[in-house]
Amino acid sequence: MTTRWPSGCLFAGSRITVYHHSSSRTIFFNRILQTREYAQKRSEQTAAPALPQPDHVKSALMIVEAKAKHDAVNPPRSTLPPPLSLPERGSETVFIYYFRIGRAYGTFYKNGVKAVWYNYKAAKLLKERMTKELGAKDVTDAVLKSLISRSDFQVLARNDRDIGKLPFFGLLVLVFGEWLPLFVPFMPNAVPGTCRIPKQVEGMREKAQERRRMSFRQGITEPSSEQLPGDERSGGRGDGTSSWPVAFNSDHRDAMLKNLRDDQLHHLSSSLGLHSRLWDRIQLPPPSSLLRRAINKRLQYISQDDLLLLRDGSAHDLSPDELHIACEERGLDVGGKKEEVIRETLGWWLQRQGEDGGRGRALMAMLFRRLAIREWVKLNVRANSSV
Repeated sequence: MTTRWPSGCLFAGSRITVYHHSSSRTIFFNRILQTREYAQKRSEQTAAPALPQPDHVKSALMIVEAKAKHDAVNPPRSTLPPPLSLPERGSETVFIYYFRIGRAYGTFYKNGVKAVWYNYKAAKLLKERMTKELGAKDVTDAVLKSLISRSDFQVLARNDRDIGKLPFFGLLVLVFGEWLPLFVPFMPNAVPGTCRIPKQVEGMREKAQERRRMSFRQGITEPSSEQLPGDERSGGRGDGTSSWPVAFNSDHRDAMLKNLRDDQLHHLSSSLGLHSRLWDRIQLPPPSSLLRRAINKRLQYISQDDLLLLRDGSAHDLSPDELHIACEERGLDVGGKKEEVIRETLGWWLQRQGEDGGRGRALMAMLFRRLAIREWVKLNVRANSSV
């Protein structure tokens, strides 16, 4: 009888034991992996759809297509100019440095043109949704029935202003490319809002404020109560237009502007930047009919935007860029002022509009009187005390 049998048996048993443990460990890890995969698939099926990550070009279209919940006050980022990142001068030659600058401007204008196109698609989808799903006749009807937010309203309004400029400006981008900034100062109104470089925006702001100051120095008196329509002429047709008539009643706006003198019309157009500066250079006033048409359209837009701002939020909910745009559209100066003062100024404007109910009397008074001295003192003291 040999003595090696037990050791051989033990060796065989140890091999079986090792094999059994290794196979059990494999099965155990496979089950863990299967459990993780199942849990991951289950979470993907039950989780809510993720919101689209907006970029500087397609954000409006992405939000509208996904029907995602978004900011009700501030429009998507694609309605503003994309970021412009200019390179810093390094050890490269002058030729390479300016080539990099030109390429940065070329990328900026290309993204700006693409943003106009994608915003047009977003606006088209919004209009189809308003008319087919919500039953609104047009944008004014949608605002009246509270069917759209201020953000959607701004997408539609900015698309109307930019899309008509796209063919000509797109041709300029193709022809001049990175050299386009040299020609933009000579045709600022031909540039879509998404294609304005920061220097151009600042220059247009300074010229608008100087033009506004020159108009106020004329000392033109505001419209009297006899020139403005009374409450009995504000509408009352039973369709809701009697509320905030400047925003929804064209007859009320026509009655407001009908009795205004030519100098009053010119002041409104100059303060709001509605007519070309070429008329001022040749020292001839634009035709009154053209001024009334442009002022009528701007007053409707401002009143609707004021109403939506009061419905969806306040001046304090606006981003810094949107705050500046909103004030400039209302003829309020923003250059050289603290952000808190600008917010209080727009809040003061909205408060007066709300108290007046959008009838136009407060609107005319603010466009002709500006802020009273006591109001300026209150705003600046409040802003300085909060710093």
